[in-house]
Amino acid sequence: MNRMNSRSLKIRQILPLLMVYGVMAALALVANVINPGFLSQDNMYSILKQVAFLGIACIGQTFVILTGGIDLSLRYMILFSNVLAAQMINGRQDMTWSVFALILLISAGVGIVNGFGVHFLRIPAMVMTLATGTVLYGATLLYCKGAPGGHASDILSAIANRKLFGMMNGVTIIWILLAAVTIILLHSTTFGRSVFALGTNPEGARYAGIRAPFVMLSVYVIAAVTAGITGFLFLGYTESGYLSTASSYNMDSIAAVVVGGTSIMGGRGGYTGTIAGVGIMMILNSLMTILHMAEAGKQVVQGLLIIVLLVVVYGRRRER
Repeated sequence: MNRMNSRSLKIRQILPLLMVYGVMAALALVANVINPGFLSQDNMYSILKQVAFLGIACIGQTFVILTGGIDLSLRYMILFSNVLAAQMINGRQDMTWSVFALILLISAGVGIVNGFGVHFLRIPAMVMTLATGTVLYGATLLYCKGAPGGHASDILSAIANRKLFGMMNGVTIIWILLAAVTIILLHSTTFGRSVFALGTNPEGARYAGIRAPFVMLSVYVIAAVTAGITGFLFLGYTESGYLSTASSYNMDSIAAVVVGGTSIMGGRGGYTGTIAGVGIMMILNSLMTILHMAEAGKQVVQGLLIIVLLVVVYGRRRER
């Protein structure tokens, strides 16, 4: 009996994940029917390139949402690192990795500030990260004086734009490696179990001996660092810094994580589902572009999709 109950529980846990991947596959097939070249190798290469950037950014957002928070500084961290890297590198090969190291340090500092405010000062995550994001946006404008300049080095451009193995580029490979590390970290380590525990029952987790300050600070550092990496890699793709870089990534990252099955209240979900969520958001956006849908219409459709998935898939799981 216990074995049957355990098997039934595992099926109930996996079913929502299978449904999300099913939705992603169905959207891809629909897009291919409407536009027969959608699933071609060249188009898949283009989509995977775009998916990789959002996928890397969503690593941090997944960690934050699993603890019951939301990171609204993500887009501004991406923008800051993108503009900073463009102007500091300015085409010089020798500056590429030293600038990358600087961005990692700054990103980690931003994450520590966010985590400190959320955990120690008890500032709501949405308020704290929005304030930090506003500071980052102001700092970006001051640094570039409202007109970003500079351009990527050849090595950074190659990482973002050179085709490898027919369907991937360097950014896609980096995303795959980071995704594997993230899934292992969440589901096979004490740190990952601590993240889930804090999201499920913060007080209970503290009584259980979990080092809540370390975990919360680490989560926000991961979020800021992955955003910084995204902005740095974006420079190779765009070749220069732009104030419009990742302009929709705050909402896109939250939507991808939630659509992928991570509870907005924290404590349930994981990055495996987020991968499907990222795919759904990108395929849906491509499909609506094929249909020449206006931007307002895109936002309506994306919002409706999120509502449907939340109600049909995760609402049923909550009842169980």
